[in-house]
Amino acid sequence: MKLLPQEIKPIWLLLIWCLLNLLQAAFTPLDADETYYWMYAGQLDWGYFDHPPAVAVLIALGRDWLPGSLGLRFGHVLASTLMVGGMWHLLGKPRGGLLWLAAALIAAQPFFNVYGFIATPDGPLLLFSVLYLLAYRRFLGQPGLANGALWGITMAGLLYSKYHGVVLILLTVLPHLFWLLRQPGAWVAALGGAALYVPHLFWQYTHDFPSFRYHLSGRNDPYEFKFTLEYLLNQLVIFSPLLVYHYVLTFVRDRKRTPAATDDRFALACRWLVVGFLVFFLYTTTKGGTEAQWTALLSIPLVYLLFRAVRGRFPAWQPRVFRLSLITIGILLFARLLLLAPRTWLPFEKPFDHQPWTERLADQAGDLPLLVQNSYQLSSLYQFYTGKPAWTFTDVQYRRNQYDLWEGDSVFHNQPVLLLGQNTWESPQAQPFRAQKRNMRTEVIDSFQVTKGVRITTMDAPPTVLRRGTTAPLSLVVYSPRNLDLKAGNLPLRPYIIFHFPDGTMDFYPLELSGATKLVKDNTVRLTSGAPIMGKLPAGPARVELGLGYRGMPPLRGQSKIFDVEIE
Repeated sequence: MKLLPQEIKPIWLLLIWCLLNLLQAAFTPLDADETYYWMYAGQLDWGYFDHPPAVAVLIALGRDWLPGSLGLRFGHVLASTLMVGGMWHLLGKPRGGLLWLAAALIAAQPFFNVYGFIATPDGPLLLFSVLYLLAYRRFLGQPGLANGALWGITMAGLLYSKYHGVVLILLTVLPHLFWLLRQPGAWVAALGGAALYVPHLFWQYTHDFPSFRYHLSGRNDPYEFKFTLEYLLNQLVIFSPLLVYHYVLTFVRDRKRTPAATDDRFALACRWLVVGFLVFFLYTTTKGGTEAQWTALLSIPLVYLLFRAVRGRFPAWQPRVFRLSLITIGILLFARLLLLAPRTWLPFEKPFDHQPWTERLADQAGDLPLLVQNSYQLSSLYQFYTGKPAWTFTDVQYRRNQYDLWEGDSVFHNQPVLLLGQNTWESPQAQPFRAQKRNMRTEVIDSFQVTKGVRITTMDAPPTVLRRGTTAPLSLVVYSPRNLDLKAGNLPLRPYIIFHFPDGTMDFYPLELSGATKLVKDNTVRLTSGAPIMGKLPAGPARVELGLGYRGMPPLRGQSKIFDVEIE
């Protein structure tokens, strides 16, 4: 640090960070989720199926006036720059040698680099996490009404960024809960933040709480030990692995605190945040796999606590922490250069290089729109890179997504389309297609039938007992919001019975159909069908639903109520 200019202004380091990320944003291929959120930004709303709206708002800042990936990512680069500026304030506005140390620690954080330019909900989450912690520390020192109102605004910003911002709020509040309950400003913060969040909650209510249903119950998988092992290994590498030893050492040795000191009270809240966040997401591994970025915001309190230790009680650590940070920065810069390198320079397939296959598929589609089975990512990538219309439909073997809420697919009804199906699509005419690393199949469909809004019920009360080896008679009532021909063209539809078992598995069988196969808009049609109860079905309780399915594909989801049966 002695060889570095000591009087450099923080604004110059901030500009370097911003320019580096703008360059990276412009020339690094897009991750599939980024184009999905780009679709969000084309239809701004108070909420979306998977996430709150902050990610869409940031993308919208550059979407329509800057080209390509730079336009998509521009808002997130600005958010990252503001976040780093906020980190400088959080670390006490260091100058001189301490400024270089702070800059090195910040730049050595893998997640700060990743979300410095990649457009996902974690970008605004990191920004509002820093702003929240700044406002909270200010309130701990001066618990007035104005500071409470500012703190409440940052609470709302957190929750508009990503739902697990609520965990950050709870964990930082808990160590000072009883003191906070006696502060009028804390009530202003809580009530004000909640009031600002009402528009999103109202959006959830009007759409039957899709995000909450998905995140609270739609991601449960049978437990596997690998979920926990992967989570623990991730935590050792995603916060700059060369610095992990000093993070731990800080927790062990820098524990002296003065209860009345604002910085010490804030440091205690940061400790609670780190430990509580890690334990919370460790618990979530009992319900399925976790993603590395779910704990990304912990980079902020870890950097704060370590910097606080080296500038205070342990100045002897400074040279070693600085050197380790520089080594980490070098590794991260090398990885970032690989993402920038032209594909012809690399001896391996370039990560996230989706443009070549989308262009090949566009040549195959010609003037036809693209319909994709079970991938919101492939359809959004195709639309971003080619500018041609694409959509996704979802069957029971894939999760719901924002395309299930939007109504834009109505324009494809009864129209010829190119269908991009999964490799399991059983169609003799379908041709293989490679979408980067995914094997898919394509076929031109002469009259695609859109089934969104179709509802299927039974004329009589559904059976409560089904006996294997028999055929249960069913009289179906099918409603369609548009004219629908079940036998149209080369992709006909037929009804299915779908069994969901307690262990999370499912099975489905086509129903033999008799009666009308054409549905008139906003009317119902009665179909008579026999439901085969196969002998291989497991005996015991099951949940059953009904749904239409395209030829050679699993049935579509969410077209009937689910009822309980006993299989004998």
